[in-house]
Amino acid sequence: MRKCIASILCLLALGFSPKAAFGDYFTDISHGFALGEVQELLVGERVAPIIEVEPQTPLSQGVAIILVEPFLSSFSLSQSKELAGYLSEKGWRVVISPFNLNMLPTKSGIESANTSEQEADDQGANNQSTGNQSTGKQSTDAQAAADPAAEQAPASSGQSSSVIHPRSTNLTQYFDFEQTSDKLTEQLIALNNRLQNVQGYRLVVAQGMLAATFLDATSNDVAFEPDSLVTISPYWPEADVNNSISDLVANSSFPVLDLSIEGLSNWENSTVVMRRNRAKNSLKLHYRQVRLPFSNSVFSLNENQKTPYIQLVANNTIGWTRYLGW
Repeated sequence: MRKCIASILCLLALGFSPKAAFGDYFTDISHGFALGEVQELLVGERVAPIIEVEPQTPLSQGVAIILVEPFLSSFSLSQSKELAGYLSEKGWRVVISPFNLNMLPTKSGIESANTSEQEADDQGANNQSTGNQSTGKQSTDAQAAADPAAEQAPASSGQSSSVIHPRSTNLTQYFDFEQTSDKLTEQLIALNNRLQNVQGYRLVVAQGMLAATFLDATSNDVAFEPDSLVTISPYWPEADVNNSISDLVANSSFPVLDLSIEGLSNWENSTVVMRRNRAKNSLKLHYRQVRLPFSNSVFSLNENQKTPYIQLVANNTIGWTRYLGW
């Protein structure tokens, strides 16, 4: 009985562990769909899954790329497939591209922690060997006892530099904006190479943290600029980065449909007015902000009953493309 309880507690601990929750994200996606439905996308040296939905009209509008986060409260894969169904009916070839935001400490923090542990082990081994060789000399013993403390000071100071601030949020403890932007850039390069021969417009749909990261990636490289972008509650859980989203939206050279889901994120709600005013003052030509009610928690056994949240996103997206003359 005690072994069973211990096993259950270990499983629960692993379930709440960021590494366990997100380590096999791409593998789970491949196993969660029918054989042949998930295709492989080579991103650098790793393989990422994508789901393609062909257009249902003879004349294709182009390609709509839906970037999906690995969070249940965000734009999930099932909701993305619903949206893909709406867009494919209007002639879009849809590519659903899951993106894994690894909830792990930054590389510098891991390296400093490993370095500190290695130095501590080395000092302990040196201390033991020194004690064995100088058992007859008290002065040498005192010096050997003092040296490790002096040598461990830099290691402890290096380790304290990677300590997370106690007032930081849970997300900022594990996410790094620059690393996420670089990783998304690699995936965008792979998607562009795969879709380079596909004719038509390029539409990108992204929600939350991925929307903010995509805006940053396009500001650094114009090769990733789409013909239009649909952002759904863009935010980043860090004050400086979150406030810069309005500048990224205003300075973008492509049309932006800014959908804001009420009550989805306090980070996003704090910049709604800022994004609208910044785009207006910058005389951004094609910009539209729409506030949508949060109605994501709807359940129905009827397959024809679509999620109202996705219906609102799809209707606004299709209406936006009609406004652009596509």
